[in-house]
Amino acid sequence: MNPGVCPMRGRVDEHFARKLKPGGEHALREHLPGCRSCKSLYERHLLLRRLDPKAAADDQARLGQGLGLVRPPVPVTQGMAALAVVALLVVGVVMTRPSSLSAEEQGFTARGGPTVSQPESLRAYRVRPGLAAEPVDSELRAGDELAFAYENPNGRKWLMIYAVDEHQHVYWFHPSWSDPDSNPAAVQAFGGAALHELPEAISHDFDGQRLVLHSVLSDERLTVQQAEALMKGQSPEQPLSLKGAEQSSFTVRVKR
Repeated sequence: MNPGVCPMRGRVDEHFARKLKPGGEHALREHLPGCRSCKSLYERHLLLRRLDPKAAADDQARLGQGLGLVRPPVPVTQGMAALAVVALLVVGVVMTRPSSLSAEEQGFTARGGPTVSQPESLRAYRVRPGLAAEPVDSELRAGDELAFAYENPNGRKWLMIYAVDEHQHVYWFHPSWSDPDSNPAAVQAFGGAALHELPEAISHDFDGQRLVLHSVLSDERLTVQQAEALMKGQSPEQPLSLKGAEQSSFTVRVKR
């Protein structure tokens, strides 16, 4: 291997080939924010897939598998043996598995699907080491890492995802904001009704017991400081006073 090449770059290729297991996906998503080389490669993969309709059609299944929400494709040579096993197990699966998903989910959802508390335009997933990711339902743990996906059928240009607790503390996910001397702006949004992933899994040490997760899709590129200025005097549930923006939110409890 070239000593100047990050050893994790191979995992980026494996992700897009749908070969990574949830543990590998977790390690990759932890690694991406701090590695410019791997993140750049990941974004090039995404761009190429958006230019290739055949590849883009598989995006929801790829992301679902990467988060541990759907199974990887079964090799053809194993197909007949797998069918025999499935025939023996199907009755038990039907007895124990929650109801099946709607066609619109297209394999992107974990067992049971997202609860009705999550809006269609924003999906949040809890990512824990060694475990398959799960949709965030009515609660999460204070240190959970969260991954997000969104729909943008109207083609808005910019995206922000943040959370507000009952103490009016604001937690930023996209863009991330860890340096108080910086003022990052909204991240680029990709249009279309399909779910678009945000590759990083991000954690915060939430202070409160009640958290409202927000997404903002807009043609105006706000900075985090501009957004927080619009939040002043508002309750945690209120959207930003931003003309023409498409905003979604849902509330969860935080467990200690």
